[in-house]
Amino acid sequence: MTAIELLPNRSSPARLAVPIRTSRLELRPFDQGDVAGLAALCADPEATQWTGGVKTRSQSEEAVLLMRDSFNARGWGTLALHLAGSSECLGYCGVRPLQHTQDVEIAFGIQREYWGKGFATEASSACLDAAFGTLALQSIVATVYPENTRSLAVIKKLRMKKEGEVFGQWPHSIAWVFRLTKDEWEQKLP
Repeated sequence: MTAIELLPNRSSPARLAVPIRTSRLELRPFDQGDVAGLAALCADPEATQWTGGVKTRSQSEEAVLLMRDSFNARGWGTLALHLAGSSECLGYCGVRPLQHTQDVEIAFGIQREYWGKGFATEASSACLDAAFGTLALQSIVATVYPENTRSLAVIKKLRMKKEGEVFGQWPHSIAWVFRLTKDEWEQKLP
């Protein structure tokens, strides 16, 4: 059985309770006010080198609307990432369907000025807690390019295990696939 088949039936879909809060962060569905923050992230060549490259402000606005509408339709998805008490969007994090598969993936991206502070791990951990606690998922995957050392460090902290390789998108030929089961997540240290 695949991850998406394990989601509750569509007549009574599970919805993530949002916002998701940690001591330093708040994750909530995207809205129009998040365009500037996502556009800043998407305009940075270094921050987007592993996620498809630089995007225009117009493309960022389209992405905000798509992520907002997808969350509203499904009840779960990619969320806007904010510092607690701030209205400025510094990136995104959440679980979403992995294209062309039956899996659900964790995805995250943060403006470069916020790198190295543990925000990606903190946000991802909170999203995994919410997803495994609310959605009937047995596992969640992540896809990461081998050269993306920053994301690999986050994946390692989440205790995801490498399970294989898939074809990447040009110019990156291979991406690694990691998986974390609900049972493994529930056995985490306090």
